[in-house]
Amino acid sequence: MKRILLIALTLAQMPACKTGDSPIPQNENVDLLYEQFHGRYKIVSSETSEALDVNLDGVASINLMTELEALQDEPLMGPSIEVRIHKASKAAPAPGFSFMQAWPEQFLRMGPGKVWDGIEMIPFNPNYSFAYDLKVLYRKLAFSEDLKTLTITPSEGENTFFLQSVPKSVNVQPDGKIVVVTERKIYTSSGVKEVLITTVFERYTMTT
Repeated sequence: MKRILLIALTLAQMPACKTGDSPIPQNENVDLLYEQFHGRYKIVSSETSEALDVNLDGVASINLMTELEALQDEPLMGPSIEVRIHKASKAAPAPGFSFMQAWPEQFLRMGPGKVWDGIEMIPFNPNYSFAYDLKVLYRKLAFSEDLKTLTITPSEGENTFFLQSVPKSVNVQPDGKIVVVTERKIYTSSGVKEVLITTVFERYTMTT
């Protein structure tokens, strides 16, 4: 259960979203957006809407950082988000914006040749074993006019499993941290629970 499987399952990287997809089309704003948002963000905190026992130690907590060991991995190879501000160039005359989300999903073995689909609400079974696969998804990004809200748009054809990871909201705090709220299904000592996860991210590098 403690073994962490880092398998980057990346959807075909999205072409930068066209300027018209964002409420901020002016080219002169792109440099400001780049300075304020472009870069990679690490997890500062992550909490669930109800206490869960994910690590099966008999103690439930809303602090997902203590329940899910994989959230403590180094952000370069582990959980993180990435905001990319693509400046206009000869190859791409319009600026664009994209959002990367890397999150450890549970890989649950339910028996020979059978794994949990990540969707079914199954009960706890002590004979099941699980590890974590790091899922990496790129999606379109748009900014609100006040730069306090980010809108994430999934790519066409995403299946039900991946659509679960689309953030319900992405908001920017006054200090620049980004708060991402998602609704996910998590296997726990009480079976699969569907909860809201509020995760705070902080930029640690502008290199992407």
